[in-house]
Amino acid sequence: MTLEKYDRDTLFHYAFRFNKNHRALAVSWAVLSMVFTVLNVLTFSSPQWIGDKSGGKGYGYIGLYQVCIPDDANTEGEYFCIGSFQQFQSILTEGFKASTVLCGLSALLMLIVVGALLLFFCFRKNRVFLLCGTMQTISAVFMFLACIIFPSGWNNVEVKKICGNSAGQYQIGECNVRWAYILAILGIFDAAILAILAFFLASKRAKIEMYSASGAVTKSELNGYNTETMSKRSIQMQPAVLTVPMVHGQGGDAYSEYSQVSKPRRNFQL
Repeated sequence: MTLEKYDRDTLFHYAFRFNKNHRALAVSWAVLSMVFTVLNVLTFSSPQWIGDKSGGKGYGYIGLYQVCIPDDANTEGEYFCIGSFQQFQSILTEGFKASTVLCGLSALLMLIVVGALLLFFCFRKNRVFLLCGTMQTISAVFMFLACIIFPSGWNNVEVKKICGNSAGQYQIGECNVRWAYILAILGIFDAAILAILAFFLASKRAKIEMYSASGAVTKSELNGYNTETMSKRSIQMQPAVLTVPMVHGQGGDAYSEYSQVSKPRRNFQL
């Protein structure tokens, strides 16, 4: 085996494993992006950002654009909520309005990222990864700003009914943090990690395309090369032609060297 043949086989081996790991990581990134999108939308729509403590003086819970308190007319303990993102003026404070817009934009960008997964079938994959990574980075920044600005609206009268008079701007009073606020804080790190992973996949995908463009490893070889069985590696076969040498005997008769020469028959006369 020559050195050139050895180097090419080694390149086949590493390129195939590199492409296989890249695909597995890309699928994981896509699944995690879809899961985070669902959690982001749920965080935006839930009013469970902060709420009263058990045994506290307040009652109810507060979200980005909703303040929910018990319905006195209902004996079953149901809550009615004030505020809606569709009626922007119904949101209590300017801080809640800003957080609603930022968190909504963060959720919208993640929905666009999920829709952009279809672009992998139409455009170059490294460019799609760059686009999705950029949107996820902006989504993380918007979620961070929403979590920072949200406590600035805690000095509202309706909030003090739930969290007590000790509640104020960036002072939670007698309330505690609920699961939606914790999920929003975790969403900042999730979006940042997904963005970093998307940029990493974009750079590695560019390296794979460089292998293919240089002619060292073709796309078919990257997709079908099997290091163990080599059953998928395409090998061009040329039709074999068997040449049989001919031997000319006496009298112009042609014989193959693989044929048996029969002995001359003798005629016996009785």
